[in-house]
Amino acid sequence: MADARDAPARRVVGIDMMRPESPRADGGMMSFREACGALGKRATRLKSADAALAASDASMKKCLTAADLLLLGVGGVIGGGVFVLTGAAAHDHAGPAVVISYVLASLTSMITGLCYTEFAVETPVAGSAYNFVSMAFGEFAGYLCGCNLALELTIAAAAVARGWTSYVATLFHASPDALRIRIGRGVHDEERGSSSSFVELDFAAAALVALVTALLAYGMKETARFNTSVTAISLLVIFFVITFGGARVEKENWTPFAPGGVEGVLAGASVVFFSFVGFDTVATCAEETRDPGRDLPIGILGSLGICAVLYALMSLVITGMVPSSEIDVQAPFAVAFRDRGMPWAESLISFGAVAAITTALLSSLMGQPRVYMAMARDGLLPMWFGTVHSRLGTPVNASAFTGVSTALLALTVDIETLAQLVSIGTLVIFAGVCAGLLVRRHTPETAIHEPHDTSLKLRQPALRRVACLTLACVAFAAFSSSLVARGVALGGAAAATVSFNSLPRHHQPTKGFATPFVPYVPALGVLATTQLIASLGALAWARFGVYTVLCSALYVWYGAAGIRGGWGPGSDGRLDAFRVMRESDDEGDAEGGMEMTPVGEDEKGGAGRGVSGGVSGGGGS
Repeated sequence: MADARDAPARRVVGIDMMRPESPRADGGMMSFREACGALGKRATRLKSADAALAASDASMKKCLTAADLLLLGVGGVIGGGVFVLTGAAAHDHAGPAVVISYVLASLTSMITGLCYTEFAVETPVAGSAYNFVSMAFGEFAGYLCGCNLALELTIAAAAVARGWTSYVATLFHASPDALRIRIGRGVHDEERGSSSSFVELDFAAAALVALVTALLAYGMKETARFNTSVTAISLLVIFFVITFGGARVEKENWTPFAPGGVEGVLAGASVVFFSFVGFDTVATCAEETRDPGRDLPIGILGSLGICAVLYALMSLVITGMVPSSEIDVQAPFAVAFRDRGMPWAESLISFGAVAAITTALLSSLMGQPRVYMAMARDGLLPMWFGTVHSRLGTPVNASAFTGVSTALLALTVDIETLAQLVSIGTLVIFAGVCAGLLVRRHTPETAIHEPHDTSLKLRQPALRRVACLTLACVAFAAFSSSLVARGVALGGAAAATVSFNSLPRHHQPTKGFATPFVPYVPALGVLATTQLIASLGALAWARFGVYTVLCSALYVWYGAAGIRGGWGPGSDGRLDAFRVMRESDDEGDAEGGMEMTPVGEDEKGGAGRGVSGGVSGGGGS
């Protein structure tokens, strides 16, 4: 299939819902039960890379360079948490060995980053993990991934925005809540000796979200320039901490090096791992990258490498300046410098944290609209979300929705409540991308276009091996108290990994980047992320289960309604039930160039460039 950029650019304006066509052969309206049956076949249909490329919008400006992506990645990864999480992990878990915790966390992130990079280079379109999982496991798995991305990025952005308000207040030596407005009758808190209101409105956080959203809607190149400036500030503060703090290190503070033993180091790794979350949003900008094959690996892997080195150095500094048992968990670096006769450094560090939090917020608000846009192209959200502004080249509608929803959360919901909802969804997505690479490499290309039953049969060998690998990794995490059981589980994971070598490789990367040592590297990614998921506890699993059920119900309702109404793809995976209004870019078209064309068919009846629901389906179900 020819690249979409070789064809005349066309923009989806809307779906023709005035004349819905039923997918039934007799022309009658499907029952809800029949529609659910059709949806069941569609749910496991794979997304084709060619279809994803064909669905990309030519009006998205390809303006981002390798340097832009690198700094967007660094800005997204380095948030205000680096000034807090290091101290918490050292004090509560690992001691000076927190540097090893950072090494382990960075290796886990790098493994996941390798898998992300291969997918992104091969399919440089907006959507990131949503696209990757859809290509490996099918539409329903991709939809759940998209829903978790929506939860992760929106809630993370809201939590970061409220954190920004706290840091700004402390920058001026006020209490963290000084800029918030309390509403409601307070409940006495005996532990704190104060009253806490039912609601604390954070107008500063909401205003910050609105400003960053406006910048993102205005243009990606302008956003990249702003990010470069603010990231430079946070990096300068980090260099200050490393340089001046390193001069005040006392080697005696590194003894004992690992007071919590191996378990403490691993627990510390699970805490600091979330310092690396943010690199994945670089992949959502693939469609706006000038040279994806060269620039995306630099942006994703380069940002992870830079942040890993900076984090390790900062952890050595804080544990060398202060004995790990005496580190202030709330403000470790600021207090350490104050106690060493540099109280002015407290404001400088707070200023650096404000800068870092600003770029972390920008990263989250940048990624989410592009996920919405990709899902709208596949018919999983209304096409309103897929609108790209013809002049600005940005997904303005999806950006506006993201900004409003995030601002409302930042305005009203406490940061601790928000933060608890994010972690498990992020890790499940990372595990899904690593497992998806294994499936993608070993799934025949014909499985995308074959009928439903034949497609599943062709995919079964790879899917069975991934299922065995995942179960073995879960068992390894579950039987933490039994060395024998863990040994058996680890042996099972190794056997499942090696068994991939007996399968033929059907998808070899051809665009300049390949994950090394497949299947071993992706399998390590599944193992590592599974261990981190297990460390989150039963409450996090329960929240994830409830959210998954709710998203699944929404998928069934929306998908079945679309099939019954004729504005969703048919059960056989073809696009004949879809009609869109296309606006031709040819200047000679009469009366504005409006025409009705079936998605998936161009004017000559061949493979088209439609971007509405069902593009992902390729040819068959």
